[in-house]
Amino acid sequence: MNTETFGKTLLELYRLAHLAPIQTFQRLALDALSARFDFDAAWWGMASQPPDGPLEIHASLPYRLPAFYPSLWDEIKDEDTLAAAVMATPGRSVNFGRKAVQSSPGLASLMARFGITSCLCTVTLLPELNLMAFLSLYRCEGKPPFTEHERRTKQILMPHLTAALSSNWMLHLERVRANRASARASLAVVDRRGMLYVADQALTAALRLEWPHWTGPMLPEELTRHLQAGTTFQGKQLGVRMHPVGDLWLVDLRVSSLPTRLSPRENEIASQFSTGASYKEIARNLGIAPATARHHLREIYRKLEVSDKAQLAQRLFAADELTLDLEGRSIFEELPGLSHGFGQLLAD
Repeated sequence: MNTETFGKTLLELYRLAHLAPIQTFQRLALDALSARFDFDAAWWGMASQPPDGPLEIHASLPYRLPAFYPSLWDEIKDEDTLAAAVMATPGRSVNFGRKAVQSSPGLASLMARFGITSCLCTVTLLPELNLMAFLSLYRCEGKPPFTEHERRTKQILMPHLTAALSSNWMLHLERVRANRASARASLAVVDRRGMLYVADQALTAALRLEWPHWTGPMLPEELTRHLQAGTTFQGKQLGVRMHPVGDLWLVDLRVSSLPTRLSPRENEIASQFSTGASYKEIARNLGIAPATARHHLREIYRKLEVSDKAQLAQRLFAADELTLDLEGRSIFEELPGLSHGFGQLLAD
């Protein structure tokens, strides 16, 4: 890749970061890269290394590889000598040839299954989130190994790829915020396990209203349970909704005006009722009598001065309520403004 091609690649990456939907950006970015850089397959995602546990992969994209590739790797990750070598030199691309990709039985079996004979891998640390971004480019049987020039090119490209991914996520948050015109909302992108990838600058302060000692990078356990159940969370200080975006989730969090009026039990009942549950279903979910659930609902209506379910839902999420259409492009179009990088997150 010469200087002119490198420059065009960067322009295309940042163009995609601004225009591509969040759920397709990584694939489109690798399409653009593969048109200028010769590789057969790739694996791009986020990872973490707990102090007392093995390496964990989060929200990764196997490119020109089956969707179950991460689960195959997970079975042999203790034998992955490539990962250990790359993590020892973060920021530096490492070139692995045929001998290296066959350095352990498990790794050799995985590489042979997909005909992979050489690999370029880079890890970029994101210390604010206790995460690392990784990208492995693969060549298969019949292709020459990667050259030193290609290794250096990949090393220079990696920070731009990470920045473009960060920019893509943050621009989506800013576009959602602009459509909502809400001063009280905070937004974040997480995976199904509650791992935080990117957020606006108000997130930390907002979460600490409900969980004063929260530090991340995982969402609070109580919030993660609601995420995995697909339910709205209504706490003493915060109301939180989760919206699926491909394999990730948009977390829509705002300071609630209800805590001084409703008890924790009433908050939970109001949340369930406003999102479609009947009083009988609420009673079953909470292990109370249907008559008790109806009594709570009467008290909720009285305290909030509402007369039906629609008014209740509107009060719960106040005047800035908005149903988010995240499957289309309508709210992601042509919004000017600056993006925020990973390094600005959770700095508090």
